[in-house]
This record gives sequence, structure tokens and C-alpha cells, in this order.
Amino acid sequence: MVVLGNTSAGFVSPGNTSGGRFVSRLPIMSQRSPDTTSSSADITTVDTNTPVPTRQRQYDCPPTEAERERESESNSRPKVTTEATYCPECATDEYLVVDEDETYCNQCGLVIASDRLDRQQRWVQSPDGTRIPEQGGAPTTVRRHDKGLPTEIGYYRDGQGQPLSSQTTRQFRRLRKWDDRSKASTTHDRSLRTGLGEIARLVSTLELPSIIHDRAATLFREAWDGNLLRGHSIEALASASTFAACRLERLPRFLEELAAVARVDESDIKSTYRLLNRELELATPPPLPQDFLPRLANAVDAHPRVERRAHQLVTAPAVGVLANGRQPAGVAAACLYHAHDESELTNLQLTQQRLADASFSTPTTIRNIRRELLSLDDTSDLPNPDGKLDDYLG
Repeated sequence: MVVLGNTSAGFVSPGNTSGGRFVSRLPIMSQRSPDTTSSSADITTVDTNTPVPTRQRQYDCPPTEAERERESESNSRPKVTTEATYCPECATDEYLVVDEDETYCNQCGLVIASDRLDRQQRWVQSPDGTRIPEQGGAPTTVRRHDKGLPTEIGYYRDGQGQPLSSQTTRQFRRLRKWDDRSKASTTHDRSLRTGLGEIARLVSTLELPSIIHDRAATLFREAWDGNLLRGHSIEALASASTFAACRLERLPRFLEELAAVARVDESDIKSTYRLLNRELELATPPPLPQDFLPRLANAVDAHPRVERRAHQLVTAPAVGVLANGRQPAGVAAACLYHAHDESELTNLQLTQQRLADASFSTPTTIRNIRRELLSLDDTSDLPNPDGKLDDYLG
């Protein structure tokens, strides 16, 4: 035991330093009641073997207004609730600290309970007035099997930019090989990595947006967790997930267009898509003619005035009734052909064969739907061209 004396400033004065020992000035929390007055004769006994809690503090002076606000704000935050009432390592609750993020032992540092990590990107204000990210690194993503948290091992230089020796280079080559194997150590994990890689290839080939990529990866993960890979190939499930994501996001792609770049047949994609639709209970909306119209107009280089008029036709109630039970892309192609005839533009030769090739239908389908559009036009069921079409003259 070392006997230390209190001072009026709240610090302990050095005690006996005989024998070459030196006792530093440490703040000590007063254990007296508020009505007890301290004096210079009071003696406090401190055991040097007992660690002093680092979070205890005694003000040398009255707290400032900013410190009061910080304390009131921290007291208003919800505390972490945990069933643990003692530290499993120290077998005591004397140094158990509970704050807004975690519950830990202040003596051994063991974290007993913690909240979920906040992975959202935070922004701070830089001195020059611009917004900069507070946390570095990319966020987690469902597009990769490891959620975007891989281990990267360098090749030819170390962390300081110095070139590696030949022996170290060979050692790092072996480390990269085993690191790659450890990321997918089982067949089940390797199938997930292969499927997500196939989805990335399809999205890149078809030039699909990132929202389709995320939705397709989520669908594949759900099917992978539900063991739907039994009896179906990984490439078929990846292609069906991409096709389902396009349907769910109302950005439809033709099945023939997807099968042309996929590594499986069209029949395999159809059967796997029916499996996903049934097992995952996908709320797939029916495709509409207006969903295919922008792609068709872009494929045949239609005039903006023709595309605008075709959009008026496909959204008309009479055409909506006509589209029931028919191929939506064929109805959109027929409306585009009808709008081109109405415009009497001769600078572009828009034929039924070109529209049939772009919509994966036949000229006969377009002619039959066009015939019914003419009948609706005779009965004045089609909308009249509005004034906005004049903006596209030229």
C-alpha cells in the first residue's frame, strides 16, 4: 500500500518515494457525499495493484456550457441493453461499461455486446467548403460472393513501393493461390461465385443498368440459399435471374436476345425462370407495349415525331384492349409503323421487316395488328395527334 494525500485541486501529491519509487499525480474520484467538506488532512489509501478506471473524471473547475450540452446529449441517447451482468473473463461487474455502441469491460477490454455496424457513407465538411467522405473504402455489395470485402495481395512491390525479391515473389504467388481457394473452400461457395460472375458477364454484354445487376444478384442469392440449384446448371440459374430482374424492374429484354449471349439454351432459361417464379413467388408485372417502344424506336432510328405519336397510340385505352392476348412487342411495332405512315416522312424507310427483326416477331403479326389499328382509326377510337408533335417537325 502507498499512502497518498489529497490536495484542494483534486489531485494526489507524491507520497513516499524512498527506494527509488515514484508515484505520479493521478486524478481520484471522491467517494464522499456532497455535504462532506474535504480538508488537507484527509488521507486516502490507494492500492497500486488495482487499476484506476480511465472513464472516471472529477472536474477541477465547474463544467462549461459546451460540456454540459455534450453530457446531456449522451445521457439522452438510448443505451445498449444486454443480458450479461458481469464480465466472463474477470467474473465481476465492477468495470462493466455500457454506452450507446457496445458493452465492454474496462479492465480486460472484452466486448460483451455490440450494435450492428453502420456501413452507410458519411460526409464531412472540408476546410475549403467541399464535402468529402468521412469513411474510406467501398460499401458492401451483393454482386460479389464475399460482399465486396476481399483480401488483396500485391504482386511485385511491397507497401513502401520497393521491389520484391524473386523468393518473396514466389512466396506471394503461393499465398495468392491459397487465398483464392480459401475464399470459396466448398463446392456450395464456388457455385455462388461462379453464378455471380456469369451474371456480371451477361449484364456487361447486354449493357444493362446497375439496378438490374443488383436485382439479379439478389435473386440468385435467394435461389442459392433455397437450394434451387439441384437439377439446374449454374449458368441457367444466372441467366434466368437476369431475365427475371429485367421483368421485375419493367425494363424487359427479349428472351431470344438473352439466349443469344447466354451459355445455355433458350429452353433451359425458360424452365429455370418458371422455377424462380414459382419458388420465390415473384411479383412479376405483365409487360406492356410502351415498355418496348423506346428500344424499338432506337433500333430502327425512328424520327422523334414518329416515336411520340406511337407513344400516344400504345397508351390509348382502345389499343390497351387490343393488346390483350397479343405479343406486347408486336403491338408496339405495329403502332410505330402506323405512326410512320401517318407522318408521311420519306427520309426514312421504315419497313415491316425491320420492325419484325427488332421486335423478334413476324411481318404477319405486324400487318394483322396494323389492320385492326386502321379499323379503330375509322371509328375514331384512336387519339388525335396533339400539339406536341409540332415540336418534332423538321
